[in-house]
Amino acid sequence: MDWPARIESYVRLTKFPRSLFVAEDGRVVGTWIMGNDYRVRSGYYGGYPAGYLRRVAALFPDRRKVLHVFSGAVDLGAMPGDTVDCNPSLSPTFVADAHDLSAVPLADYDLILADPPYSIEDAERYRTTMVKRNVVLRSLAAGAASGTRVVWLDQVLPMYRKAEWDIEAVVGIVKSTNHRFRVMTIFRRRAQAERGFDNGADRE
Repeated sequence: MDWPARIESYVRLTKFPRSLFVAEDGRVVGTWIMGNDYRVRSGYYGGYPAGYLRRVAALFPDRRKVLHVFSGAVDLGAMPGDTVDCNPSLSPTFVADAHDLSAVPLADYDLILADPPYSIEDAERYRTTMVKRNVVLRSLAAGAASGTRVVWLDQVLPMYRKAEWDIEAVVGIVKSTNHRFRVMTIFRRRAQAERGFDNGADRE
């Protein structure tokens, strides 16, 4: 399924105006204006904005198996799948630190969603340390199959290895006044034949 077809699926399933476009470099760009619905269905601090998972699901109607990393109390009704979290009290499918996902069968999943703490203050709310984003992406790359997509929601573009990941889409997420802007970056795991020379450097 190519990106023009994914965009058509998004428009058809959500009924929202067309807000994603394929740029001249082949990447998808756009903005989702989420509106002033401040509810977080899970009731969990830092949960996804209302409607976010529905929009992502509409982009990937062909998904087979989904994994939520930094899952918290994610609304699995909106996006069914397995979960990874370091807090066992949340009853995730896998209790694991996202910096080391070697015990998680990442190759089983074709779509992985990640929503890490954005700041030190956010991490303190979860009673954990600040995430090293580049280490998490390396851990994901170590186990993910070629073609796996990672939908990363954050306030920054995380450092990543170009030999491991292609950026397919960058979408601005706007809620309403006095809310933080976020960006949804969609990475695709590169196949071995695509990787070429890798000097091991992370990119910004």
